[in-house]
Amino acid sequence: MRKKNKQLSQSNRIEIILKIAISASLGSLGIVLSTIVVFIPNFELISVTIFLISLMFGIFYGLLTAISVSLVYEFIVTAIVGPASYLIIFKLACYILLALFAGLSRKVILKLSFWELGIIGSIFALFYDILITIGFQIAVIQEKIAISYLMLLLAEGVFFTITHVISNFILFSMTKTILNWIVTAFKARGLKQLMLPSLIESDDSKISMSSEGGIK
Repeated sequence: MRKKNKQLSQSNRIEIILKIAISASLGSLGIVLSTIVVFIPNFELISVTIFLISLMFGIFYGLLTAISVSLVYEFIVTAIVGPASYLIIFKLACYILLALFAGLSRKVILKLSFWELGIIGSIFALFYDILITIGFQIAVIQEKIAISYLMLLLAEGVFFTITHVISNFILFSMTKTILNWIVTAFKARGLKQLMLPSLIESDDSKISMSSEGGIK
């Protein structure tokens, strides 16, 4: 019994290390790619990275990624394009809410089709732009929240919002494909420590794969 508990404890530690390592790797990749395209208006990969990790590992790892990745990326962007620290609270709020939503709903979300996932990404882009615009109105312009003025600011940035909506639709629609790559890579290496509860139906059949490849 003691030996069995020790094996379970060791297995849990390995699982946690794997999840942290994968979260850190994906988070770092999201930061690097977002930095590369920093001068493309409203095209970012931070949100889809947080969404992906939250779907794989749940709320805790999603929140950890949301906070750490967004703060690191903000520090890098500040050094490149100038300070915007007054908006970090609003950005963090968006990313944390995204992690909570994906982590709590991951079993339902993973049953959605690619275009439904894309719609989630587009809705988040709209929510993000509206909240950031409100933050800009409060922190920079120092105006009270007025719907008419908010609509004016959104209208002025409609091109950037459209870019964000379209890019998020494309990125979020690829969620299942990316998850499939990760799961397949671990299966090919015979690693059983990486457990993805929302993707597993039974111990005998850990991943349900279609003939074309993909997570059902």
